[in-house]
Amino acid sequence: MPRNQSEASNQLELYKLITEKQRIKQELAFIEQRKGLLTKRLSILQTQIDTTDDNIKHFRNSESRVPPVARPKIFFETNNYKAFDIEY
Repeated sequence: MPRNQSEASNQLELYKLITEKQRIKQELAFIEQRKGLLTKRLSILQTQIDTTDDNIKHFRNSESRVPPVARPKIFFETNNYKAFDIEY
């Protein structure tokens, strides 16, 4: 059942509306501050991504220019080893 319209009920309604308005303004200010922090973090991350990508490209290019290291061929002759059985 709705309340009767009176000065007191209108003042209560006005108080609720003003309180709601202040709460929303504070929340918007917080959101703006958070947005600024997130934007800065995104900028930092993009810089780090670009730097890391450049490093990867640099390593790929430097590896393609360096000839592979020639490794000596190591082989073992089976004649050099004597086999024996061990019993436990």
